[in-house]
Amino acid sequence: MGERLQKLLDGAESEAESKVTEAQRRAEEMISKARTEAENKRARAQRGHGIDDLIQAEEEKAKKDAAKILKEYRKKADETKKVPEDRFKEAVDLVLKEVLPR
Repeated sequence: MGERLQKLLDGAESEAESKVTEAQRRAEEMISKARTEAENKRARAQRGHGIDDLIQAEEEKAKKDAAKILKEYRKKADETKKVPEDRFKEAVDLVLKEVLPR
């Protein structure tokens, strides 16, 4: 029975070593692949690849911001148009009296 137990232990130890070796090999492959991918991304970034997508996204954002600002200015312009003409003339006359010498 002792010899049989020793064979089982040796087999289990051998199998465990084999699994550890395989796991190490796979881990090294994964690390190597990740490094290669990172290096490729870095190289593409240095050459300018991928920047087009970033530029397009920023242009779309700028267009939305511009439309929002234009809407605000139009609203302010409409409010200014609502000021009665008499009050506007009154304000102009007042400014002219203050600015121009008599």
